[in-house]
Amino acid sequence: MKTKIGAVVLIILLTGLSNVFPADFSEKIGLVEKLGKKVPLDVSFLDSEGKTVALKDLINKPTVIDLAYYKCTGICTPLMTEVANVINKIDLTAGKDYNIITISINDNEFSKDAAAKKAEMLNLVKTEIPANAWTFLTGDSAAISTVTKAVGFNYQRQEEAFIHTGVLIFISADGKICRYLKPDYNNHGDFRILPFDFKMALLEASKGEAIPVIDNVVRYCFSYQPKSDTYTFDLFKIFGAGTLLMVAVVFVFVVLKPGKHKKTV
Repeated sequence: MKTKIGAVVLIILLTGLSNVFPADFSEKIGLVEKLGKKVPLDVSFLDSEGKTVALKDLINKPTVIDLAYYKCTGICTPLMTEVANVINKIDLTAGKDYNIITISINDNEFSKDAAAKKAEMLNLVKTEIPANAWTFLTGDSAAISTVTKAVGFNYQRQEEAFIHTGVLIFISADGKICRYLKPDYNNHGDFRILPFDFKMALLEASKGEAIPVIDNVVRYCFSYQPKSDTYTFDLFKIFGAGTLLMVAVVFVFVVLKPGKHKKTV
């Protein structure tokens, strides 16, 4: 009985820990990291002008890939808006030091949809960048599936909407997946990408370095301070997680420890 009770309590504790440190991805919706793998550069899409372009024509320097769709009423436009904000803040120049590609995951969107979204986003960019610095693409289901599977981007379609995560994927000039950058949120609930994180991810991609995502750990250990645009160490969160972990250890080594068997005469 003691063992059964202890096992139940241990499961509850471990469930609590899993909620503290949520999984980075799911098999149906989310991300399965493909760091070090290559994006198929021979896949073709249509750009905002209706021209057929292959990824190899666009990925010739460190490149940021944003998988979204243009008629999205959820996270897509806010994330693109934050990308435009970051372009204004970093000292690297889009089109010269890096490129950005937004690919629609909706095969029912067309070049006119891409053109409208491109005009909307470029209007937010205050610095002067070439028109091809940020490309907006549409494609058929086969092309979309090829890219999303290659980068581990899983999503589900629900009628005209798509359930998906928000992430930026940093690719080296030869197509290697180097970094996944998940946006955080500011105190108003809006997306926030630190310019420092964005720039570092680009520098890593320029070197072809594949860096694993540690965003969940960083976000748990640190709290974002919007005034200083930095993270500060959150002692209370760490103390809470450490307490749960220590209690779990106690149950493993004390409560569930088998007792000594009595000697029989």
